[in-house]
Parts: sequence; C-alpha cells; structure tokens
Amino acid sequence: MNAALRNDNALREQGEVGKAETTAQLSYPATHSVKGRVLGALLRGERLTHLDCWRRFGSARLSHHIYVLRGLGWSIQIVEETVKTSDAGRPATIGIYFLTPMTIREAGAQAQDFAEDAARVEAERRAA
Repeated sequence: MNAALRNDNALREQGEVGKAETTAQLSYPATHSVKGRVLGALLRGERLTHLDCWRRFGSARLSHHIYVLRGLGWSIQIVEETVKTSDAGRPATIGIYFLTPMTIREAGAQAQDFAEDAARVEAERRAA
C-alpha cells in the first residue's frame, strides 16, 4: 500500500474510510451533481451540516460527499457542535463542514466561477 494513503473517517482520524492525501492540484465535480453543489456552497463560505445537505440537496450522505471532495484535493474542515434534538431535547453531536477563508482565497478565480455556476444550478433546481 502506498505510504501516502491511509484510511480516515470524516474527522480525518485513523479509522473507517477516506483518503488523507491532499494534492496541490484541485479537481472539480460536475456543478449539477450533489458534490458540485456542496462544493459550491463551501466555496461561498457556507457551513454545512447533514441536515442542510438533506434539505437543500436531497442527500443524506454529506460525509460521503466530503470524503469524495477531499479525495479531489479540497481541504474541508469540520467542527463538532452539541445540539438538542427533537427527541425531548436529547443532546447530539453533529459535524459542521466548511472551507477556511484562506483555502477559498487560494483556490482563486476558477473556484469562484465554479461556486457561481453551482449557485445558478441550485437556484434552477429549486425553481423547477
């Protein structure tokens, strides 16, 4: 096995699935795909939870989309937050995914063009 690759979970801890390898070259998914629209939102400085992904993009698999985007070279960060659930206020820890402002800046004009295209696609899909 390549020493540069190791299995990581969504928190980038050693474990289940993922790829910790990052590359200097960033790749982009199709803007009409869920992964593309997730990346577009992150490039616009938004922070996303699994519930956001479900409501906006119709997908309950945000961690999978993050995993794939990381594999494309995107350095997506996560913070955990404890929230109250609708289940009598039981506490639950959720992940909030984001790109740092520096990462967004370094991605440059191509990334901003991609984010604008993804926003247009998202608006068109909502209107349909």
